[in-house]
Amino acid sequence: MDWMHIQMQSEAARTPLPLDVLVPDRSQKGPYKAVYLLHDIAGNNTSWMRQTDIEKRLSDAGAVLIMPSCLNSFYVNMYYGYDMLDYITQELVSVCEGWLSLDARREARLIAGIGMGGYGAVRAALAAPQVFGTAVSLDGLLDPGRFYEEKLPAVSMEDVLGPEGFYRRSPNDLLFAARGLAHDPQTKARPEIVLVSSPQDAFRTEATELHDELATSGFPVCLLQDAENGLDILTEKVRAM
Repeated sequence: MDWMHIQMQSEAARTPLPLDVLVPDRSQKGPYKAVYLLHDIAGNNTSWMRQTDIEKRLSDAGAVLIMPSCLNSFYVNMYYGYDMLDYITQELVSVCEGWLSLDARREARLIAGIGMGGYGAVRAALAAPQVFGTAVSLDGLLDPGRFYEEKLPAVSMEDVLGPEGFYRRSPNDLLFAARGLAHDPQTKARPEIVLVSSPQDAFRTEATELHDELATSGFPVCLLQDAENGLDILTEKVRAM
């Protein structure tokens, strides 16, 4: 695959942001599937390439791998800070489809993430179901509200999500977002949500709770517990697109 490193001035986030993109070998003809890969806390746009073998796994899958850096924002429009959700769901998709030969159908767009990125993938899919056909969360931090008490050293949840009471009544609470989308008569699209928990996932109960809420709300959702290698599942989903 060809590796592109991009430094873009984000209008949505109002700050320069780096972006790494892996493009299929030029013998593979587009339009290509688009796979958006979100990093964990304290990661960046290089995390997926440094910490996984995702390039090797998907080199012949006819997919462009798009790896943004979104700081420690949890991929939301921060209470105090950057509008990262708008960046991911609107600006990034638009500019990548302008630059590259990407299939513009929602069924050809998948968003996935690890840890914080797993939360971000589901948050983005629920915020923009007309954009993403599938979201895959690998050991996702699916209820960041827990970190109001269990403090994260690098993140102020009040800056990211606002006061806890505000967060619990906002779509940044994924349970709240699922209920809201389920009762929105204007939005018919329902992204497929895949929640993957490894045996080492300390927050697996959050995946079970979110799965049950999504299933009750009529979403196509799958919960895979004790998955030894979530990358195998992600690879299969991308190839099946």
